[in-house]
Amino acid sequence: MSELPLQRRFERQVVRLQARLEGGVGDRWIPWTATAALAFVLVWTSLARVESLKTGIDLAGYSQALWLLGQGKMPQASLFGTEVHLLELHWSFILYPLGLLGLAFPPAKLLVVTQGLALAIGVLPLWWLARQVANLRVGAATALTMAYALHPVTHRLGTEDFHPEALAVPAIIGMAYFGATKRWIWYWMSIAVILACRADLGLAVALWGFVVLGHRERSVGVWTLGVGLVWSLGLLLVVQPIVGDTGVIAGRFGYDGTSLGEVVLSSMRDPVSLVQDLLARENITLVVGLLAPLIFLPLLSLRYLAPALPLGVIYLIADLPADAAFAERSSMLLAFMMIAATYALNRLGNMGVDRVFLDVRVLTTLAAASVLLFVASSPISPYERPWTWDELDETDRAAVAALDRLGPDIAVRASPSTLALLSERPWLFSLDPSREPSAAQAGFPDFTRAVLVVEREIPERSDVEREEFDRAMVNQGFELIVDDRDDGVALYSREGFSAATGG
Repeated sequence: MSELPLQRRFERQVVRLQARLEGGVGDRWIPWTATAALAFVLVWTSLARVESLKTGIDLAGYSQALWLLGQGKMPQASLFGTEVHLLELHWSFILYPLGLLGLAFPPAKLLVVTQGLALAIGVLPLWWLARQVANLRVGAATALTMAYALHPVTHRLGTEDFHPEALAVPAIIGMAYFGATKRWIWYWMSIAVILACRADLGLAVALWGFVVLGHRERSVGVWTLGVGLVWSLGLLLVVQPIVGDTGVIAGRFGYDGTSLGEVVLSSMRDPVSLVQDLLARENITLVVGLLAPLIFLPLLSLRYLAPALPLGVIYLIADLPADAAFAERSSMLLAFMMIAATYALNRLGNMGVDRVFLDVRVLTTLAAASVLLFVASSPISPYERPWTWDELDETDRAAVAALDRLGPDIAVRASPSTLALLSERPWLFSLDPSREPSAAQAGFPDFTRAVLVVEREIPERSDVEREEFDRAMVNQGFELIVDDRDDGVALYSREGFSAATGG
């Protein structure tokens, strides 16, 4: 009996807190605090990865293209291949305004900071969608925000290299929110950002037009359908074949030169192979990984998930480069799954006077799943010790010291982890980490003046094999100027060539 008054006092305090949060305090503080916290974590960890040489070719390639834009040169990053224009990579116009900022900030750091901020900003339209459209209470909106902020896919997109499609995540959620609240200027601005990130995202935008039509907005729905289809199909199926033969912009769906149309046609010719590719283990793992932190809520609201499914299937069956495959397949699906989960919570609850009441057990399960999968699967989980990422080991320090000896204009071939810090130069090439380097490959093209090898990023080789490689490099005109065998770093230099003139 003595505990009853204490319990009642606690319940009263909880009710008062809920009333204050529902009265506007929650809407003013919770989404902005969550946005700031997520932005800090993503920006800090992604910058730490850059500084500690934990990035790959994609970030370096886009950084090089951004630097070339800032220098007023054709954005043809040598890391993406011979004469591969920036627009050849899915017509990502979003990078052009970033080129101006690249004049004032290091391109690699600018890209990862922009990506982290964009993903964090996704919290705001998600919160507004939950509160103003789905009419969820503060507790439900907070649980949903936790699911997004703690989602392992959010963290992986924000910390592993750079991919333009990740910038579309907040815009996709914003499209759903602004469309539902009939704020058409912001709605079309969101669509413009989505289309500027990747041309093929217009297919998802077009299908969203059917959702808008279902809300009895006939004019906007038809225009959304038309704009999305004209943009995507116009660029991918009409413009690309016309300009592709010029050698400046060749339409590609993947870096191997496969177009979007070729992916679709090949799957239609062989439906059995389509099903096998779609049900591949890595695809099932990816989809389950997206759904599990949301306790599979998006499956209860397929109407809002459906616009992403056709393009999602194409992504899953396409033969994409390993470095880009995860981001391309998961970023769009993450955004639409968050939208669908919001409407699913609305359906599961009971409408009160002006808010939807949900069983506390559902919200507890959602919050618990978010926390547990963050700890178990996130790349910034405490188990991964992200607070130590900015600490360089001996190999990192040796590699950075070798980088400091390289001039800004010379052509360099280097191990993937060092490329982001070398990206501000016209010519930069990557060593293939999947095979033992050969002198012929390392010294190609012949105007390459330096080769940086980090041993831990290539297949293990014996001292005899290392000495044979050194002799072959000497025959190619290189001199071994850094030979740090204890830390596994070697730097070769070849004199007499100019990167600016190509020979």
